[in-house]
Amino acid sequence: MLTPENLFPYQRRAVEHVNAHPQAMLWLDMGLGKTSVALTSFIDLQDRWEVSAALVVGPLRVVESVWQQEAEKWEHTTGLRFSLIHGNEAHRKAALNRRADIYLTNYENLEWLVTWIRHQYLGKNRYPPFDMLIYDEITKVKNAQAKRSEAIQHILPFMRRRVGLTGEPAANGYMDLHGQYLAVDGGKRLGQTITSFRGAFLQSCGFMGKKYKVTPYGKQQIKERVSDITLEMSSIDYLDLPPVVERDIVVDLPPKARTVYEQVEKEFFAELDAGGTIEAQTEAAKGLKCLQVAGGAAYVDDSHNWAEIHGAKLDALEDLLEEQAGSPVLLAYAFRHEAARIAKRFPKAKFLSSELSGKEFNATKKKFSQGEIPLLCGHPASMGHGVDGLQDSCFTLCWYGLNWSLEKNNQFNARIIGGHRRKKVVTIHRILARDTMDYAVKEALEGKATTQTDLKAAVRAYRNRKRQRAA
Repeated sequence: MLTPENLFPYQRRAVEHVNAHPQAMLWLDMGLGKTSVALTSFIDLQDRWEVSAALVVGPLRVVESVWQQEAEKWEHTTGLRFSLIHGNEAHRKAALNRRADIYLTNYENLEWLVTWIRHQYLGKNRYPPFDMLIYDEITKVKNAQAKRSEAIQHILPFMRRRVGLTGEPAANGYMDLHGQYLAVDGGKRLGQTITSFRGAFLQSCGFMGKKYKVTPYGKQQIKERVSDITLEMSSIDYLDLPPVVERDIVVDLPPKARTVYEQVEKEFFAELDAGGTIEAQTEAAKGLKCLQVAGGAAYVDDSHNWAEIHGAKLDALEDLLEEQAGSPVLLAYAFRHEAARIAKRFPKAKFLSSELSGKEFNATKKKFSQGEIPLLCGHPASMGHGVDGLQDSCFTLCWYGLNWSLEKNNQFNARIIGGHRRKKVVTIHRILARDTMDYAVKEALEGKATTQTDLKAAVRAYRNRKRQRAA
């Protein structure tokens, strides 16, 4: 069992930062041990009688399968009592009434939880059962106008200690930071409302000034205002790990599929020329149909019925798996029809999804870690958090379909490249269809596109290159 002496120096520094700041933000890169840092800090503060219990809010998979398991690895935290506030209302109430050191809940449950606390505790002049608040992946409250964010403000004054944890604080730009700091300091540093935040750091742009961008002065001011409570650590500065190799597997579309693709792309570009827009990093992006066709199938109606177009990427994936000779591969897909086609071609493949129960999710993950599953598949939105330990046994990752979101891309990759335990070179494969929108997504990710302007630029650059080759 690990002891406090096994904490790395950088982890001890992070613990001391939290202990020294009642309102603390930790920007710890993936793999630096945010959970063990937060647990150690809680123990320290509890031993000093500064807190009695903590509420950890995080993605469901994380609160279900990470926090208690991590506590059991360490001598100083193994005795902590945990209570998961989840399930039907009766189960949630029982979990809240149970004596515990760490209460766990997911972000989707926050509104209910705060309402119950206001009525059953604050309304009766009783304090909540916890006085420390820990946000695991605090980017989940980046939208200060969301109901969960507004709910938090009602209990914030009763939380003596507040800690925000994330490895990707501003994957979509500086505008993501307002809601995060509001949830920690109540608006002291970046303003209590989105209006005040925009007025102080942003300038309007776009059609009729309805969009906003951070000014150079605004960036400087934001950094200065949050610097006192923020500790940022990058894995490249603290971890000496084997390299990560990126490899593109390029496939050619069959003639009939190429004809279909060119027609879809022509219509997409025609719509852009007519004044259409691309919504950055969301499913509203009008190029999704191009990416679907490039992957081998496409939805044909609003009921998510789909038609198969080609199998070029499936063939490439089959070749990759043969190269691996049974060594485990972690694969990311973009659309449900991709998952269905992968499952049909590779019957031994297993899938991690939000539809699995916590028990099934953990069992599948464990079997993969033990080498019993050669191909484990998942969507980045379902596997970005709460899927740890894979880096002990898997060193090959494959992107069957790329995702526009830099945050989801980084989080998924971190499933095997994060952590100080990685022992071997990791290879990340990207299966790309030649001369398709796959390359626009790749360019956007490599350029760390975080705004709508960057995303449009990536599409424009791909389009210009294609035109030049055709000329």
